[in-house]
Amino acid sequence: MTDLVFDANSLYARSWFAAQRINTDPREALRLAINTILLLLDPHTNKIGSIFDRTLFAWDNNQKKEKQRDPKPAVYHDTKDALKEVLEFMLGTVNIDHPDAEGDDIVATVVANTKPEDLIYIVSGDKDLMQLQGDNCQYYSLNDKAVLSTSFIIHKFHNIKRPSQIALELAIIGDPVDCIGGIAGYGEKRCKKLFEAVTPAMSFTTAMNAIVAQLPEPQAEEFYVALNRTLLNNAVPGIPAPAPIKMPPPAEVEALGIPQIGHYYRQAYATYR
Repeated sequence: MTDLVFDANSLYARSWFAAQRINTDPREALRLAINTILLLLDPHTNKIGSIFDRTLFAWDNNQKKEKQRDPKPAVYHDTKDALKEVLEFMLGTVNIDHPDAEGDDIVATVVANTKPEDLIYIVSGDKDLMQLQGDNCQYYSLNDKAVLSTSFIIHKFHNIKRPSQIALELAIIGDPVDCIGGIAGYGEKRCKKLFEAVTPAMSFTTAMNAIVAQLPEPQAEEFYVALNRTLLNNAVPGIPAPAPIKMPPPAEVEALGIPQIGHYYRQAYATYR
């Protein structure tokens, strides 16, 4: 099996705000999101070269309060609900949210539940999900429009020795985007020094312990607080496997009246019918 799993809020938010720069018709956000998905499904255009068997869209439900995101207008949420319905009809996919977990945690749980012989591609613009890259999991960046290699991710974060250590670096230096303070007074220079004790072969726990061993007790406590907010939960209960792709005839999708998706849908349908 080859699965395509979407960090759906990341995809939708990008499409929504891009659409606002074009016009105020909510259908424009639908068009942008759907065309991005269809292009990723098409092996001739997706820069991945794979044909996928299953899809899943992971959505945020209740965001963590400490993220302090501005509330969205009602039409934002109405259009998101419309997108969910279209995706279920168009792909036979599964949309998942959870009352006690964010979309990132749902993605992490799907990855953790993936069989070793299967391949999974994550689609996101969120750097936190890069820590899942490795083994049978690949990260497709909506920002770079490409699958990111291990070396690219390591270079991006400067200090880590493997993608799974991203949470450790963010717990040290902080992450203003997610309102994570990190360790007071610890910037790139001190972070680099701490990571000198970490090797690529270390498990996550061993790498964490190597860093904590170098910290005074008050700073170790700050580190653990930040790490708790940075780590992904890969054991969210009740998360199903991705759903097999089932695409209805193009005429039925075109009848939805979403502008300019017909061409891309017909291309994908030719592959997955």
